[in-house]
Amino acid sequence: MGENHSLSLKVSWLSIFVNTFLAVVQFIIGILTGSISIMVDATDSLRDIAATGVVVFSLNLSQRPADTEHPFGHGRIEDVGGIIISLLLVLVGFAFLKDSFLRLIHPKHVTMNFLIVGIMALVAAIKFYLGFITQVISRKASSQILEADAFHHYTDCITTFIVAAGLIFVKIGFTYVDSILGFIIALLIIYWSSKMLKSFTDNLIGKRAPAEFYNKVKDIALSFNFVKGVHDIEIHTYGDNRIISLHIELSPGLLLEEAHSIADSIEKKIYSEKLGRCIVHMDLKGKAKAAEKIEIEKIIKDFLSKNKCAKDFHGIEVITIEELTSLNFHLLFEKGTPLNKTHALSHELSGILKQKFGFAKVNIHMEPYGR
Repeated sequence: MGENHSLSLKVSWLSIFVNTFLAVVQFIIGILTGSISIMVDATDSLRDIAATGVVVFSLNLSQRPADTEHPFGHGRIEDVGGIIISLLLVLVGFAFLKDSFLRLIHPKHVTMNFLIVGIMALVAAIKFYLGFITQVISRKASSQILEADAFHHYTDCITTFIVAAGLIFVKIGFTYVDSILGFIIALLIIYWSSKMLKSFTDNLIGKRAPAEFYNKVKDIALSFNFVKGVHDIEIHTYGDNRIISLHIELSPGLLLEEAHSIADSIEKKIYSEKLGRCIVHMDLKGKAKAAEKIEIEKIIKDFLSKNKCAKDFHGIEVITIEELTSLNFHLLFEKGTPLNKTHALSHELSGILKQKFGFAKVNIHMEPYGR
């Protein structure tokens, strides 16, 4: 068991024990005073216990090694656990909403004093501290489900503090404030839970990694000699385990041993940067042979002479990827040319070049002339 995993479990168990104590204290106070907002907050602490229990369960399952049926490990069980937590929160929120609304219609007497207000403020401070240490461990362990639990503690701190502040109004005679506070807390719980649910669902479906992450992977690959380009970067996340694949474009003159050494070094570098496990595919990049390039240019120029709206071209590039050769270049059209016409002409020229040279693909980037 890794150090980060052990820390994650310790802070989760601490959360369970602390919230159990807080729930007992709040329920006793809620029963003695008849406050719906305190009872709602106490029930929220019970929900914290169940939610963190799911965190512990998910953290343990996510550490199971990869097997034949789960070749990328069990990391996404954290997202499943997160979805369960979020759904639980939404359901609790709606239950609170109903109870608070009924109490507003049928008000009940609430007994309150400043000692109870102080105790609720202390409970809020404890929840804030619990959220802080959970957040610190979540960042150290790179655990999204633990980060969600930290966020969860912070929201509890806010709601408990609102209850504590609102009880002052109850003390001076505005009893209905208690029901309104319960209603507001319920709405906040539903809102925050829905956002959490969306985040975990996106992860489970397969959310795209941030752009800066792709750029970092690309920059590492391009930092090696003889790497002329990088494309088709794919990143799949399974909990804190990432699987990365990318294609590097190498000069055709390299020996196989040299190319393999470069790919292997890139994989090790990406892993050492703690970005994830990486698979590098090697492609060839080169320019068209002189004679072939002259022939390609001749065909394009002849095409331009017959279609006056096509003005110029540049950037002829031939790329071989897994034994399939593609031609890329830019074709410039006169400003104001309808898009359907530029598309039709590009398609026509692409067909001519494919037939003549046997290219697997001809990628034509269309641009306005004289921009």
